[in-house]
Amino acid sequence: MEVATAPRKTVAIRGLDVELYHEVFTMAKKDGKRVADIVNAALKEFIDAANNGFNGGNGKGNGSNNGHFVLRNNGEITLSKRDIIGLKREVGPFRIENTGHIVFEKDVDKDALKHIERIIIHAGTVEVPRTLYPQFLIRSEIHGKLEKY
Repeated sequence: MEVATAPRKTVAIRGLDVELYHEVFTMAKKDGKRVADIVNAALKEFIDAANNGFNGGNGKGNGSNNGHFVLRNNGEITLSKRDIIGLKREVGPFRIENTGHIVFEKDVDKDALKHIERIIIHAGTVEVPRTLYPQFLIRSEIHGKLEKY
């Protein structure tokens, strides 16, 4: 028994930010993908997050972050070694998701980094000390910028 499939249709999205589209187009081209692949993945992630109660804030989420605290930055923050250790003391090991700008101060060391399970840079920039750049690369999922200073 053959299953008939409808021909693919072009979908237009009114109000789509042209700059965002061009950024996604560039990402797709660089990764050898289609824009549709990236947009579909982003929409699926958005829907999954909405279905799992993601509200854009900080806190414990669903199984995707293992129930650990997630520090979500949409603005601008600076984190020192003392800040990281203080967060760990308050919430235990944690993750960071960034769409803004984060600066890790020069006093951050490998011991402080052990408390951060994962850093996901969705967009924006994360600035890290040059000496710890390899450790940040290991801990990070980068879709934005990871810069050393």
